[in-house]
Amino acid sequence: MTGKRDAHERLPELIAAAVRVFTREGYRSARMSDVAAEMGLSEAAIYRYVGSKEGLFVLAIRHALLLEDMPEGDLPLSPAPLAATVAEAREFIAEVVPFGALADALSGQPSQAPGGAAAELEEILRELFKLESQTREAADMLERSARELPEMADLMNQGIRAPVLAALTQYLDSRVQAGMLRRTPDTGTTARLVLETLTWFARHRFSDPDGAAIPDDLAQDTAVDALVHALVAAPVGAAPAPAGAR
Repeated sequence: MTGKRDAHERLPELIAAAVRVFTREGYRSARMSDVAAEMGLSEAAIYRYVGSKEGLFVLAIRHALLLEDMPEGDLPLSPAPLAATVAEAREFIAEVVPFGALADALSGQPSQAPGGAAAELEEILRELFKLESQTREAADMLERSARELPEMADLMNQGIRAPVLAALTQYLDSRVQAGMLRRTPDTGTTARLVLETLTWFARHRFSDPDGAAIPDDLAQDTAVDALVHALVAAPVGAAPAPAGAR
């Protein structure tokens, strides 16, 4: 009984090791022995947790991307097939996007409070940044595996990014029409700029040594500050910026 309990306690370590290996090697090149080495175990020991590489990849998706609780029950685990997990992930994203402040903004009337546009936009951006940060390792793993697995590319682009971009575009359109945000050449393209900026500061900065040195709070504050000031409409009658100001 003690051994079984200890094995379950190591599941988070197993999933973290699998995410690192799949991100580094890609799905096809990764081996169960690589994950075993990452944990300091024998390859045979890994099969006491899960019966196949696909099962391990599914566990990594479910618990690093969907942020599910660790599974319980007898070991080795028998996760759902990859195709079923991808379909479930797409359904989950479709149900929860938009979420939080973005969902509230799309379902209600624009705030008329002083500074409402800036405060509303800032809350939305900070929630998106937080989500990007929480799912960073899983997203990196999916992006790496998407080079080899078309279903992973489709999940990333159409299942995850497309719904977020659609919700952001709808939000920008509504607030531009209300005069709360600046009109830009194209709101869909602006939504992509917003998401790409948040993605770089929350996730992709770690691929660059100088970027990785930026603390999380500073990365978030910098991205949010730049986007809010770029998008919030200037108050009517506001003085123009001094000549040559940037």
